[in-house]
Formats: sequence, C-alpha cells, structure tokens
Amino acid sequence: MPRALLISAALALAAACANRVPLQDPNPDLDQGRNQDQDRDQGHQPSVAVVDSDRSAPEQQVSSTPRGMLRALEVSGFLPAVFFVPAGNAPARLVVATHGAGGAPEWECEYWRQLTGDSAFVLSLRGKSMGGGSYYYPNHHELEAELNAAVRAARAAEPRILPDSGIYSGYSQGASMGTVMLARHGATFPYLVLIEGFELWNIPRAKAFAKSGGKRVLLACGTPQCNSVGEESVRWLKKAGVDARLEYAEGGGHTPAGLVMERVAAALPWLLAE
Repeated sequence: MPRALLISAALALAAACANRVPLQDPNPDLDQGRNQDQDRDQGHQPSVAVVDSDRSAPEQQVSSTPRGMLRALEVSGFLPAVFFVPAGNAPARLVVATHGAGGAPEWECEYWRQLTGDSAFVLSLRGKSMGGGSYYYPNHHELEAELNAAVRAARAAEPRILPDSGIYSGYSQGASMGTVMLARHGATFPYLVLIEGFELWNIPRAKAFAKSGGKRVLLACGTPQCNSVGEESVRWLKKAGVDARLEYAEGGGHTPAGLVMERVAAALPWLLAE
C-alpha cells in the first residue's frame, strides 16, 4: 500500500473523532449477558447451515454525503451487510467490522467511519437475527463464511477496494470468534483490532497468522478479564513474530465505546505504520 495512503489514514483519526458526536453503546447489557465462556464455547461449535429464514433486517435506504455513500449490501446466504463507500475515485482499504451478541452492524459501521474519517470502505456484517433489531454470530464457522461472502460481494461492487491492507475489527463475539478463524486471512486482513474479546491467542495460531501475511494485532480492553487474556495473548503473538499491542482502558467496561474507543483511536497510527 502506498505510504501516502497509510499516513493519510492515520492522520485522519484524531480529527475525525473530535468532529463527531461520541458514540454510545446502544445495547451495553445484551452482550454482557452472554458471558465470556459463552463467547469462547460458541467459537468452537460445529458448522451448520447458514441461511437465515428471518430476512427481517431493516431496509436501509441509500444515503449519500460529500464524504461517501452508505447502503445495504446483499450477501448471498446471509442477511444484508451495511456498506460505506468513501467518496472519490482513489483506491482505499477495506475495514470489516463485527459486533457482539445483541449488537447491530449500523452502529459498528458508524464507529469505523469515525475512526477512519470516512477514508476507508467499511463493511459491517449483520449475523443472524435475535429479534428486535439485535443480531449475533452463531459460531466462528458461520462468521467466517459470512466474512468470505460479504468480502466477495463488496469487491464485486467496488473495484477500488485495495487487494490487501485490510483491517478486521471485532467486538466481543466478533473478536472472540474472529481470533479462532483469522489465522487463515492474514493476506487480506494483515491488521486486526480485537476489542473486549476473550479467546486466547497461542503460538501455533499466531504463527499461522504471520505465515498467511498477518502483520499487527491490536487488543483493546475495558475490563480486567479481557485485560488478563490480552496480556497473555500479546506474549504469545510476539513470541511467534507478530507485532502486538494491548490497550487497557481501566474502568471503561465491556464496550467498544467511550474510553475504549479513545484507546483504539490513539493506537491506530501504530497499527497502520509501515
């Protein structure tokens, strides 16, 4: 990726966060109610059929601003994703954002639009419906299948997406389950941002991520439980040759917003440095 694009994306972060209304976690209790052990256990369930009979995801109208276009993206076999397309004709990186149990892709998309200053494509996966506008990922097999299908759809719709230098971001379920399957996706997503995830990295998994093209892993936590897992994960990642960093917003809580988001924003220039 050209150095100018990397520097431009990094410099946009502070200004973008300062100029927008701070995000509030829309469902802080729903995902907290699905405890860390549930997140970890679901990450190892066997694969099942992915087609969701509930196609009740809200019809999202296309909205355009001078900074880009936000629209629904049809994903074969899954509920529609939320897709932000930055303005202009220049190539741009892809950010894939995944939520926690009880979350929704619209919120995660706005989160990453703020962090990137509308300079990147943002693809937010919906998962399966819990009803009431809330969604979840049943297991890491289905999350990986949805990731692959959604990325194919996004690249078919937008040839400007750069072939590498992508960011995968996961919060809670999206982070825990992402940890299990991301080792195979380092070429497409060499940069990982895993927020309040509870799945421990180990040396074989970290080596596989490096071998597939992975470069850096940013772990962000707002709870002591996540911080404990994060400290050990960083040790194993570094032993395997993967550059890793832990940001702990003490007292931030089980949320990607607030103090945790501030720590993520501050660390992104490190994550994207050459």
